[in-house]
Amino acid sequence: MKNVYLLGDSIRMTYQPLVKDSLKGRANVFGPMENGRWAGYTLNSLRFWAPFFPDADIVHWNSGLWDLGDDYNLGRHFSLPEEYSSTLERTVRVLRQLYGENVIIIMATITPRKDEDLSELRRYNDILKEVATRFQIEVNDLYAEIIDDIEGNIGPDNIHPSQKGGELLAKKVVQAIKKRL
Repeated sequence: MKNVYLLGDSIRMTYQPLVKDSLKGRANVFGPMENGRWAGYTLNSLRFWAPFFPDADIVHWNSGLWDLGDDYNLGRHFSLPEEYSSTLERTVRVLRQLYGENVIIIMATITPRKDEDLSELRRYNDILKEVATRFQIEVNDLYAEIIDDIEGNIGPDNIHPSQKGGELLAKKVVQAIKKRL
């Protein structure tokens, strides 16, 4: 069986148990018990997480919502666009360094929030897609899965998926992984 490594923020943590259950008997699914937060946090944490998991054949990874935050009210995103792009690129390189050039990487788009202008989020998803294209990596468009019924797919905190949204995301992640098993 192939080893599937799920990386990402708290959105990943909502769908990970469903993905693991759906792929039971077909793939070993694992991921950190910790929220991957912003892209730079995930990149830095790989050196701490990797030793505790078997080598990955497939890595499905989402991060970016935290990168868009302005947690300190500085009037800017936590990660500027060029920082986000650079971090995504470095993460791809590190994943290939850790798991070999043949590791299958699937980059997932940032899921929408209910309570804000989504133009910047779409801009960061475009950055992610540009990086994926440069590295010939598949993009799993989780944003598109949620946006059509954002009210029903995002929970009352305006960020995390509702039960319905979590199930939709899990199904989309499973589909992307199954194509590679």
